[in-house]
Amino acid sequence: MIDTQDFNTRLERLQTALRERMRLRGRTLEAQLRRAGRRLPKRQRRAGAIVLGAQDWMAHPKLARVLDISQVNTAFADLHAHLDGIDPKEDRKTAILRLLGGMVLNLALLVVLLVLLMRWQGAM
Repeated sequence: MIDTQDFNTRLERLQTALRERMRLRGRTLEAQLRRAGRRLPKRQRRAGAIVLGAQDWMAHPKLARVLDISQVNTAFADLHAHLDGIDPKEDRKTAILRLLGGMVLNLALLVVLLVLLMRWQGAM
């Protein structure tokens, strides 16, 4: 059987890690995982579902005794291992570079289209 206090502490640590590493807001773990969506790999989404299910079962004393401790521990370990590998600064830098790259590509396409339009009109 999992100690309720220990489980709640682990939940809080997981929520803090999601908030700090992935910048996910939300009052509950369920809200944070919903916001994460596809930013989490499929395996971590499944682990999050296991943790959420365990959270529901921990609210009921008889169900808490039947809960598979090893599966819950593995789910917590999976989520923390993934979150520890995320660098928020690197993610921000990557997002900015992707945005700038997209802008440059769009501007280059616009220039090409303008040149083609000018040639077609006979201005060049």
